[in-house]
Amino acid sequence: MASEATETDLTFRRRPSLSSQMDRTEEPTRRSRWLLPVLFAPVFMVILDVFIVNVTAPSLRSELGASDSDLQWVVAAYLLTYAVSLITGGRLGDVVGRRRMFKLGIAGFTAASALCAAAPDPTTLIVARLLQGFGGAAMWPQVLSIIQVEFAPAERPRAFGFQGLVQGVAAVAGQIVGGGLIALDLLGLGWRWVFLINIPVGLIALLSADRLIPESRSESARRLDLAGVALATATLGLVMIPAVEGRDVGWPTWTFGAFAAALPAAGLFIAAERRIAARGGAPLLELHLFETRGFRVGLLSAIVLYFVISFFFLLGIYLQDGLGLSALESGLAFTPIAVAFVSSSLAGPRLADGAREYLPQIGATIAAAGLLATIVVIQSTTGGAVSAWLILAMVPIGGGLGLAIPPLINLVLRAVPPADAGAASGTLVTAQQLGNALGVAGIGTIFFGQLGSAAGATAYGDAFSISLAVQAAFALTAAALVSRARHTVRAVPVPASERA
Repeated sequence: MASEATETDLTFRRRPSLSSQMDRTEEPTRRSRWLLPVLFAPVFMVILDVFIVNVTAPSLRSELGASDSDLQWVVAAYLLTYAVSLITGGRLGDVVGRRRMFKLGIAGFTAASALCAAAPDPTTLIVARLLQGFGGAAMWPQVLSIIQVEFAPAERPRAFGFQGLVQGVAAVAGQIVGGGLIALDLLGLGWRWVFLINIPVGLIALLSADRLIPESRSESARRLDLAGVALATATLGLVMIPAVEGRDVGWPTWTFGAFAAALPAAGLFIAAERRIAARGGAPLLELHLFETRGFRVGLLSAIVLYFVISFFFLLGIYLQDGLGLSALESGLAFTPIAVAFVSSSLAGPRLADGAREYLPQIGATIAAAGLLATIVVIQSTTGGAVSAWLILAMVPIGGGLGLAIPPLINLVLRAVPPADAGAASGTLVTAQQLGNALGVAGIGTIFFGQLGSAAGATAYGDAFSISLAVQAAFALTAAALVSRARHTVRAVPVPASERA
């Protein structure tokens, strides 16, 4: 199928010289101009789904009879299976083929979306959301892996900038399209359209993949490390389950016990991976990746920076519960932030190579400044309205994150050997999800602890302001960390034998 994928290309990329691991030649290779759209169409679908489900709660309660616990699990079920399966999904791409796993992930996510739309009761919907998480985890790491294998180092920043475009548009569309679809109630299907819209996107991407995406796999990883899968899943589950559930159930003793148990579970995982590598096998996660400072510190930077993503969760609560906006109005208020995110994601890769090296710390610092400016506006505004000053203060948050996130992904992955692209990509996305979940749990607890039983715009504004200050501290910490991760590194070439 790789030959089919080369017939429609109008661009060129640099290919590696096998005589040197430092140099790349100008050997022209055809690649379809539609490769990135096909790769990121299902990513758009997955991100859209995360945001769009947030506006379905009232409809699910009235039409399916969903309880508060059911509504919580409709969101949490997807996040749990998605986060705990990402490393496994990425490694499976190395083993069986990245295009193959990409297609299986799309097929699984699309089929699960159809099941969500047809769900007759909350239990079926929750099960379908669990399946959606597995599909997303199989698909998403392959996107980063395929970029790592198919794009020369100089081209990757633009590819990751395209990712920023997709993420920003999907986040806004999730808020606005979700409310619009429910309000239109086409054919009387109401909230079911939130899931039905995934089906045509998934089918188009699935049918296009064979023609447009070359196959690639690892030379060395020929079997899946099942022991590693079990231990990694257990470790991540011990972190993610209390992180997702803890705040809503009041942080009972078992949540702290689960967090504590994650440490010895991680130790067992590392020991098992070392034994497999010592025997010459292919572990689920190549621990030698962590010997590279850019990968090791970059992952920590990603976790810390993604604590700031909880801003969007808390902003929605502030706008809707504190200021009384509808879901659609709240989505419209998000729009300038997302536009700033998209614009900066696209502008960053156009800078000179030397300037791009500094984008992660510059972007994180700008985001911190926007968070602090938002505090000033909230505390100086009376009446609890969404003012132009509030919107303007929040724009640097989106712009800063758009500058920081795409180049941070490139920084983490650029020194990864192609043979380990899947495992490394899965690990990176897992780090991002851990940061997001822990940020929502930890900073959400601070927010609701400050809010208590109070009501009204002022109380919500005060709680939101304290949370913003904590997020600003995390953004500045991420900026400091990523400055330590930045270093000069040459990309590892792609052996021809890893391309099918």
